[in-house]
Amino acid sequence: MASIGSWTHVLKSQLAVASARQGEDPLRLAHRVRHLGDAYCYAGRAVLAEPCYVEALSIYRGHENAPPLDLANAIRSFAVLKDEVGAPKQSEPLWLEAHDLYLALKVAAGVAESAARLALLAREHGDLERSREWLNKASTAAEATDDPETWQYVRHVAAQLAT
Repeated sequence: MASIGSWTHVLKSQLAVASARQGEDPLRLAHRVRHLGDAYCYAGRAVLAEPCYVEALSIYRGHENAPPLDLANAIRSFAVLKDEVGAPKQSEPLWLEAHDLYLALKVAAGVAESAARLALLAREHGDLERSREWLNKASTAAEATDDPETWQYVRHVAAQLAT
């Protein structure tokens, strides 16, 4: 069951989206719609989150001035959702795209997380060599961050892969 705080966040995000729909800045709308999707995810409402991510990605992909980091973050959110609902065939290409964007943008934490997720997916497919390669990429990227959460996540994935 979702907490009152997560539903408060959903309500605030819904209001922000409604406000952005009244404006004329599609990138602001995409940003707010993605955050509404995130709020739905945190509230345990994946069914409501998915159309938000699809809309945000559609806006970002269709706008020539879309910031690549915003696009990468929207792809990441959608990939997380697909993983959580048990759709690895749909999440894998999203993780690959997010990884490439984070790599090009030199966002080490994003590279580390996406590579770690791809390591898990490779293992699921029975490709242990590819899994190790992705884990090595994740570890290398994690070393480039000062982010303890990134390190913790990569270590968690390494432990999962070791079992």
